[in-house]
Amino acid sequence: LCNIHDYRHAEALEKSYLTPESAVAAEPANRSVYVPGYGYRGEPILITEFGGIAFSGEENGTEGWGYSTVADIEGFLESYESLIEALVRSEPIQGFCYTQLTDVEQEINGLLAYDRKPKVDPARVREINEKAS
Repeated sequence: LCNIHDYRHAEALEKSYLTPESAVAAEPANRSVYVPGYGYRGEPILITEFGGIAFSGEENGTEGWGYSTVADIEGFLESYESLIEALVRSEPIQGFCYTQLTDVEQEINGLLAYDRKPKVDPARVREINEKAS
């Protein structure tokens, strides 16, 4: 498997993952997808970490960081939807995994808070996922 971690915004994801060639040439966080001496041989390409959306301020009662920030629930859902749609439209991407399910210590970029309570209505997340698939 070719596993890629990419926390860039939806437009960058859409542009990078148009073809298998552009996908493996992408350099998220200025890092090559493959280490020297290895390269793409037709294996499935997966985005195994993306998103990382955090609320700005202390809306969820914790301090920490995320790969991107939004001011409110609607902003979160808009960002989440744009990321999901970009990856679903990508032909070479065979699957993806949002980072992360829950907040942990200093990272507040999960779908659930540290206490495992949803930050946004799970039905809205499901609606976005089903609409995009």
